[in-house]
Amino acid sequence: MAQPGQFAPRGEDFLIRRLQDLERTVRENAAANPFGPMGIIPKQGGIDVKGFVNSLREDGTKGVSMDEDGVFVVYNAAGTTPVARFGPLDNSAPGEYGVEVLVGETWVQIGAQSTTWANVAGKPASYPAAAHTHDGADITSGTVPQADGSQYGFTNNVAGSQFYALWVGNDGGFHFGRNTSSIQYKENVRAHNTDPANVLALQPVIYDRIDGGANEYGLIAEQVAEHFPELVVWFDGKIDGLRYDLLPVALLDVVRDQENRLWVVEGRAPVPARTVSPNVPSAGAPAVEPEPLAYSIAGG
Repeated sequence: MAQPGQFAPRGEDFLIRRLQDLERTVRENAAANPFGPMGIIPKQGGIDVKGFVNSLREDGTKGVSMDEDGVFVVYNAAGTTPVARFGPLDNSAPGEYGVEVLVGETWVQIGAQSTTWANVAGKPASYPAAAHTHDGADITSGTVPQADGSQYGFTNNVAGSQFYALWVGNDGGFHFGRNTSSIQYKENVRAHNTDPANVLALQPVIYDRIDGGANEYGLIAEQVAEHFPELVVWFDGKIDGLRYDLLPVALLDVVRDQENRLWVVEGRAPVPARTVSPNVPSAGAPAVEPEPLAYSIAGG
């Protein structure tokens, strides 16, 4: 028997049992999670943090948080509004996993969206006119209020098998159109015989343009309006131009008159007379015509 203050002798069996107890304790501690009481549990591929974890910035505002579902949320500079998140998604694609960011007031899932004009977030409702430009090929509908001309018409011959001189209408789109003359486009047709004296009263002139161009040949619209208003072109309620293309039509009455006189001289029967029609305003003349601008023709 061991005396007080002395160790009792230990046998081999005791030592074996002691070693077995130590091995069992090591195995149990190895399987246990010492961080369990703190809510941190080892899992395959990482750890699971139970509860809500915040990462604070130096100024104390919230930078990143993670909830019990494993969703990481990044906050704005004030630490009050989520601006990005990854993990299980709640906004752009609930139930899916991925990353989404806040664009304006819309959550957008990164990598899963197809970009179309409709789903582009944060675009302005309208654009300033000077902020962007488009080539003519980009315009597929609507009208262009004002546009420069095309170099094509200035430097190229017209291709194709049919050709038309174009007119510009004053409708909402100022559309182009061809000058037609078929009866299929006309109704209420009446004869209109011009007095040859009115045509012969027109004075051809040479003039210089105020905005450039010298020694151009033509007529003065205000003078034509006095004798042959059918040829006048009106624009914004003012005399503006002339229908030079219709002048040969008026010359038919002049030629007929001269032919009639020639036949009388030759002793032939005169051409059947036609009743001269009174002058009428052109189709574009205003209901109340303003006083025309004054003009002078040197040597006329």
